[in-house]
Amino acid sequence: MSRILRKFFLPIIFPSALVSITQQSLLVVLPLYVLAIGGSWTESAMIIGIKGMGMMLADLPASLLIARFGDKKVMLCAAFVSVCAILILALFPTLAMVSAAALLLGLAHATWLVARISFVTEVTAVNERGRVMSLSAGTIRLGNVIGPAMAGVLIATAGYQVTLAVFAMISALVLLFVVLWVPFMPPRKHDSHKVSALKSALIDNRKVFYTAGVASIALMLVRSSRALLLPLTGAALLLDESSIGMAISAGAIIDTLLFYPAGSLMDRVGRKPILVTSLILLGAGLMLLPLAEGFYSLVVIASLLGLANGISAGVIMTVGADLAPNVNRGGFIGIWRLLSDVGSTSGPIIIGLVVKFSGLAAATYSIGFLGLLGGVYVIKMLTETNRKSD
Repeated sequence: MSRILRKFFLPIIFPSALVSITQQSLLVVLPLYVLAIGGSWTESAMIIGIKGMGMMLADLPASLLIARFGDKKVMLCAAFVSVCAILILALFPTLAMVSAAALLLGLAHATWLVARISFVTEVTAVNERGRVMSLSAGTIRLGNVIGPAMAGVLIATAGYQVTLAVFAMISALVLLFVVLWVPFMPPRKHDSHKVSALKSALIDNRKVFYTAGVASIALMLVRSSRALLLPLTGAALLLDESSIGMAISAGAIIDTLLFYPAGSLMDRVGRKPILVTSLILLGAGLMLLPLAEGFYSLVVIASLLGLANGISAGVIMTVGADLAPNVNRGGFIGIWRLLSDVGSTSGPIIIGLVVKFSGLAAATYSIGFLGLLGGVYVIKMLTETNRKSD
């Protein structure tokens, strides 16, 4: 672990942690800020959806930018746009400008993620890639812990403008780290920055997308559903907010502790066993949720789901990096990220529709079944991508 940290801490891990802290804090700041400037509850909820829309819109164009300008320049652009968007939030507190800034934040974050995956794919060996990706994924878990708490304290003590200024400075620090420690590598000669490159990447790698890509959608769908179904189940059990928060935190702690062991297992055992185990445990855990009878049973199930999610930290990014081709790599990674975002977006939508027509228990069983089905699909369809383990 020490060698990995020395090699990748400054160019990848630390700036990724800063980005994650900022992004997770904004999930708290944005909806509350909309309410503070006079927006409605509906508008407050929609602002996160606008940010998510920005992410989906940026995945494919980001891959073309990487092919044209290289990973470092695209990372710099993403960090700069993030700084500008947060400053817009602070300086222009109107719903229209907040909506525009949320869209920019989504565009910037997706662009950063695509460029980071491309950069890690380029600079890591196969037998260390799982640990690097899991450490990057671990920064997201770190952001889940630090970001919202930091945002809450800053808002309470200094107000929204100061809070946003602090996170703008953190984003500017990301810019500095990229300038100083991310080496510039010229765009890959095999990558085209033309739109036709996306079509070529889709056609040339269609087998990968309907095997590993479907597995990616399945895992991201179940993961995003877990984040929604846990608090809904707690509310259905008539638990108070504090008890629900404690149950979710129990799972989050386990999740956070497992990110590096997950990367080590991916490099030593393989990506496929980790993906299968995570999908099956997530599916089984979700199908247990309707059986929860109170606080303690919810804690046990949340802990199981935390274990299931934690062991797969970074697996989607790692598999994508393993499978990225030499030709049109940027286009491939952009499509890969889009599939992940489709999975993340689909879960809550499916839950909302099933809850409306059949109730919460039916929605929970449906998502759990999709997780189990995804595990079976991976067993049958996915070939191990860690070539060292073949």
